[in-house]
Amino acid sequence: MRRVVITGIGPVTSIGVGKDDFFDAVLKNHMNIKEIPEDFEIGYRFKSRYYSPHPNVDLDGYDFPQYYNKVTQGEDKLSLIAANLALKDAGFVLDKREKGFIIPELKSCGTIVGIGISSLETGFHSYLAHIIKDKSEIPEALKEAKIRYSRMVVPMLMPNSIASWISITYGLKGTSYTVNSACASGTFAIGKALESIKTGLEDVILTGGVECLSDSHGGVMRGFDMLGVLTQSQEGIPIPFSKASTGFLFSQGASCILVLEEHEHAVKRGAQIYAEVMDFQSNSDAYNIVQMESSGDQIQQLLNDLKQDRRIDYLNAHGSGTLVNDDIEANAMVKVFGPKEKQPFINSTKGIVGHTLGASGALEAAVTALSIKRSKLHGNNIPDPRENLNLVGETLEANLNVAISTSYGFGGHNAGIVLKKYDE
Repeated sequence: MRRVVITGIGPVTSIGVGKDDFFDAVLKNHMNIKEIPEDFEIGYRFKSRYYSPHPNVDLDGYDFPQYYNKVTQGEDKLSLIAANLALKDAGFVLDKREKGFIIPELKSCGTIVGIGISSLETGFHSYLAHIIKDKSEIPEALKEAKIRYSRMVVPMLMPNSIASWISITYGLKGTSYTVNSACASGTFAIGKALESIKTGLEDVILTGGVECLSDSHGGVMRGFDMLGVLTQSQEGIPIPFSKASTGFLFSQGASCILVLEEHEHAVKRGAQIYAEVMDFQSNSDAYNIVQMESSGDQIQQLLNDLKQDRRIDYLNAHGSGTLVNDDIEANAMVKVFGPKEKQPFINSTKGIVGHTLGASGALEAAVTALSIKRSKLHGNNIPDPRENLNLVGETLEANLNVAISTSYGFGGHNAGIVLKKYDE
């Protein structure tokens, strides 16, 4: 089987855009947490008082054609910018064309991207415009909104639009599709890209994940709040693997695109290599649409399948910060790796970035690869941490050879990847 490596990383988050700004913010434990605005509580009182806002980026700063702003919505824009950053980071030259870019070195390149939910506001506004006869019928809360029927509502709502727009914009004519497995979507996308390159179907694939749940009145956030999974901690700080965990920090959006490349293809063009992607494994709880199966048997099985006979130096855990799920995940890690002194270093990137749903697995894979490359691990500020877990409390330097990144999604979707320090 062919070797697969990561040669480009393009994160777009509210704490940093681009691999350097993003990873430096993670290492410094820098968070972007805002109190929910009054507009969120017109007809509902939130239990969770804080959220992480949508990244402050737009297409204008990246030389995209002007009409893209009219025909794309949030998740498309975030993905296009993340792909732009990843391709440039991988050393590819982007030649500007009237309808996008051409990359002379990439005769064929695939696009496999994960997403959890997709934006709802455009569809909602178009539906209102369809059923309302005159403006006097528009609810008072929406008087400031532009209630009109968008001619592009269908392509905007298509979950596959994120992979399609990347393919169209950058002229990538390899396999192209979108993966949906809730909070594990980004990890599944990377896994499918790995399998495609390993078996010789592609030499290069843009992969990763995106989510954009930004809306004017917090309607999507309310759905998670009503499920009781959002943080109620002081100042909204998520505290994964703490005995005082109350839930995850809701993020309005993020994206991360990685360039996965066949090893010899990368070496021939002199690309920098962050890490080698060794393995991908997945399974299903087959239990409940929102709850983890309490025994954690399938999570334990996943970790065993990923670990095999390898020595694991680092585990970027799912670690959402929900009390029950963290407990199930923690117990599974102890069963697989043994007591604290035998465990790999463990941390949770969601404890800094918040939960970015479909983007989370890709962001955590990026953090894992950068941690291996730079021999640095971010910490988590966790009051009252669970016993018998080798949690990283403060940023530290560590020689990392093999690492695992895991994701668990609503519906029982479990997935993980194994990354290894690149050895020429």
